[in-house]
Amino acid sequence: MNVALYLHIDAIPLPCQDDALVERVRCLAPDISWIACGSEGEFIAALPGCEAAVVWIFKPEWAAAGKLRLLATPSAGGEWVRLEPRSGLEIMRGSFHGELMAETVVGMMLAFARGIKAALDAQGSHPWPRAEITAIMQPLRGSRALILGFGHIGKWIGRLLKPFGVAVTGVNRCDLSRPDYFGAGDAVELADNLDRLLPAASHLILALPGGAGTDKLVGARRLRLLPAGAFVYNVGRGNSLDAVALAAELHSGRLGGAGLDVYDPEPPPPDSPLRDCQNVILMPHVSAMSPNYLDLFFAEFIPRVRALKPR
Repeated sequence: MNVALYLHIDAIPLPCQDDALVERVRCLAPDISWIACGSEGEFIAALPGCEAAVVWIFKPEWAAAGKLRLLATPSAGGEWVRLEPRSGLEIMRGSFHGELMAETVVGMMLAFARGIKAALDAQGSHPWPRAEITAIMQPLRGSRALILGFGHIGKWIGRLLKPFGVAVTGVNRCDLSRPDYFGAGDAVELADNLDRLLPAASHLILALPGGAGTDKLVGARRLRLLPAGAFVYNVGRGNSLDAVALAAELHSGRLGGAGLDVYDPEPPPPDSPLRDCQNVILMPHVSAMSPNYLDLFFAEFIPRVRALKPR
């Protein structure tokens, strides 16, 4: 089995292919012939002799490679590998991001609820802001998180919130299956019920894919349905949240804060109203980043490539 590796990308500082990674992969699966490609030209030349390939980006014109049966990307989204499904070619995207992204969301929630964000903002303040920060601190226990997009990533967020005593409501278009960690106060609801669910949410968490179906799903009207003091987080795709409407709610003080990792456009321009908000955490699309990012991906990929049935 020949597998082409082409994981070089300059535009975004993601974990990248290097000699150490290639050696680790070869040690993990010595039964597979790994062809490490250092350039686009090397990758194109290697493709016709490979049954599988691992890439960040795959251009549609490369799809004519005759033997290719499995095309994999570590990315969770579909923006960089855009191919029409066809017989004999499987498209694989990473599904390991959930736990890492959930840790990021929980971290942002704790930063707001336990006054950490406010304390960082007030560093160097005189007088000492103990009373002011004490006044805004609150427990996570007893709050309710509404997770919009309750797929693999959303379910991981819910899983990590349960030990903090947070009630979880997942929202999906059609899948109403309950995770095994759910308790009596947890629920999965249809997206058609979103407006009814928002007024009970202490924390609204968006973990939605991009695309026309999620564009501006949470705008000014739905943000106003949240209770005063609620928090909003987005780790899915930036198109699902109206940033201008969110900034207006934050500036007014009606919402407690927002933790964002994705934007539309990305990064937010210098004149974005989000950049002037005091009660916002702006992360640069890194919620799933970790030194072992690619190792986690290959732990998923190697069994998949080994499972390819011989032709």
